[in-house]
Amino acid sequence: MRRFVLDSTVDPRGVWYGDNFAQDTAFQKNIGIYFGWLAAHDAVFHLGTDPAAVAQRYYDELNALDATPAAGGTVGPDELADVMLSAGYYVYGWEDVAYAYAAAINDHDYSGIKYLYDGGAPQTKGSDNGYVMYLGTTCTDARMTRGWSTWRRDSAAMFTDAPFLTWGNTWFNAPCVYWPARQRTAVHVTGRRVHARVLMVDETFDGATPYAGSLEVRRRFPTASLIEGVGGTTHAGSLSGVGCTDRAIGAYLANGTVPRRTSGNQSDLQCPPVPQPDPQPAPAAGSAPQATPSARGTLRRTMSQARKVALVRDVIHEVIRSANP
Repeated sequence: MRRFVLDSTVDPRGVWYGDNFAQDTAFQKNIGIYFGWLAAHDAVFHLGTDPAAVAQRYYDELNALDATPAAGGTVGPDELADVMLSAGYYVYGWEDVAYAYAAAINDHDYSGIKYLYDGGAPQTKGSDNGYVMYLGTTCTDARMTRGWSTWRRDSAAMFTDAPFLTWGNTWFNAPCVYWPARQRTAVHVTGRRVHARVLMVDETFDGATPYAGSLEVRRRFPTASLIEGVGGTTHAGSLSGVGCTDRAIGAYLANGTVPRRTSGNQSDLQCPPVPQPDPQPAPAAGSAPQATPSARGTLRRTMSQARKVALVRDVIHEVIRSANP
């Protein structure tokens, strides 16, 4: 292999039990950032200007849905939590989630939440294959306790500081407690024999694979250089139009150059993160007519996997062309 681009890296020290708990802490920070963004755009979403109050309203709504599910009984706390979780992964869908959530809170219209949930968690035949493969990997890839009492104790302790994701993450991974296949010893990850230059990318507050994992892998790979999207919350967000990051990737793919490796446990190139969206309030009465967002109208339509691959391919080609004028 001549090129390695590692975008958002699993921490090899925690596979998989410890890494899952690290996610709980990371997503707690990210959803706090998102609630702050909602509060800063109260003129658009009308959810309040106090981030703490916006957060409390969310947890109150989970309790309300637990008692009385919405949308004809199809949206409960699990469905709402799954939709809001996407905002902790990426900034790309922040507006979509916000319009759907605002409609639910302000108008008790859960059609947008249901639309987003169904799009991310289809209930058709074979749609759980990805989840099965995930469990088949994480439940056997490394040794972890199979005592439910330990999982329950550790989750209860984590929930005190990270209520947003903790129990959902625990339940998502809990089949590993009873998984019938044999667990294996985790692979020792080392880059000591890797001589090719390695390019790593991550954002400071990556929730799914927290930034500490990228720093650890950088430490283990002496030929690696790490690009940091400073202050960002997006997971695996390279080639998203951030020129600083995209140019570095293009140069690496074109001719193998990487940012100069610095000393210490830190990134080697600091770039802006994938930017947060900047929604605008609807125009005042009497102003020139223009399109205004709605809970449904703003929701992105599902893109085929083939189209996604084609778009990524086109972006990579353009990045390489830019690096090789």
